[in-house]
Amino acid sequence: MKLFPTLLLPARALALGTLLISAASCSVSEQVKDSPSGKAVTAEANENQAYSQMQYRLNFMDEAKLGGQDILFARQTTDFTSPQQAKLQTALQKGNLPLHLKMRVYARNPSAVNLQLKQLDYKLLLDGKELTAGTTGLNTALEASAIETIPVTVDLNVTPAKLSGSTPAAFAAGLTDFTGSNRRLTLSIRPMYVSATGRQSQPTDFMPVELVTAKRTAAK
Repeated sequence: MKLFPTLLLPARALALGTLLISAASCSVSEQVKDSPSGKAVTAEANENQAYSQMQYRLNFMDEAKLGGQDILFARQTTDFTSPQQAKLQTALQKGNLPLHLKMRVYARNPSAVNLQLKQLDYKLLLDGKELTAGTTGLNTALEASAIETIPVTVDLNVTPAKLSGSTPAAFAAGLTDFTGSNRRLTLSIRPMYVSATGRQSQPTDFMPVELVTAKRTAAK
């Protein structure tokens, strides 16, 4: 009669061991489930590094018109004839002096990771003051080791406040000259990237864009 309890002890121990192993297994499973995947962490780190390596360069002006007049090669006020200056002044007084600019930004992705540019916010500064701001480059694929061209087109109406007391001809003189030492027009950008998982990344501050002719400093 005393044999039965003795025989049942190994069976109870086995059952208890199985229960403990099962519970431990569930606990580990839940931990893995709740913690981020190693692959996801690595992919995010690679993307962040690729974002930091992106290079942007501003090309020369492609098109430039003020009040319908071509100002692409206007370097000084005397480049405008008296009738042209009078026409610009009349347009200003009527509140209809449109400025049209067309440029290109080259985006180079030197990394081995394909990226997606959601948008490129920009500020266009004239003589150090903000002339206009906007967004371009919507949903541009930035393939690994490739260069993409992002157009920057500006259309705005020039008001007397934009001229700061000068004439339209003086405002336009040298506006598109990127080769001189006293370069008037500069561009600052703030790119926004989006990953395949929908994660968005954008720097807090705008950064100035150098010209395509600027020499790249060697990485230290």
